[in-house]
Amino acid sequence: MLLPALLFFVFATPQLMAALNDANAMKIPNRIPLIVLAAYLFMVPLTWAGVPVFLEHLTVGLVLFAVGFAMFAFGWMGGGDSKLLAATAFWFTWPDAFTYMVYTAMFGGVLTLFIMMGRKFIPVRVITSQWAHTMFRDETKIPYGLALAAGAIATLPQSQMFRAALGL
Repeated sequence: MLLPALLFFVFATPQLMAALNDANAMKIPNRIPLIVLAAYLFMVPLTWAGVPVFLEHLTVGLVLFAVGFAMFAFGWMGGGDSKLLAATAFWFTWPDAFTYMVYTAMFGGVLTLFIMMGRKFIPVRVITSQWAHTMFRDETKIPYGLALAAGAIATLPQSQMFRAALGL
């Protein structure tokens, strides 16, 4: 049971770092997606499931990198969010990636509604912390790194890589 715990720790820690940074500053530093990718490369030999599965992980990561790049280019997603999406995608196979996108969309919808309601109904004089001011007064941004991290952490226990760590 040590390997699944290690896998969860090395995956969830940078995801939580990304979420906190995005919530506080509306930015995800480049080092965080690099940590996610390095953690994946560290875990691959420990959860090895064969060349075809490894190639599927690479394909998912590269495809979602292209998707994230396009979303950034069209202004639909921030640069840090698109890098986090791509780095996280390497951890998943296609079914896992679908689950990740569904969870991320659900968490993103709830997050967006929460922020929109806060922007509409929370009086400015009540917002005293920098975090709340950043979250509720910047009318153009949503810290989607929170939804990406939540979706990733929710997906991991169902993923092929986690099942391999469990020996299934």
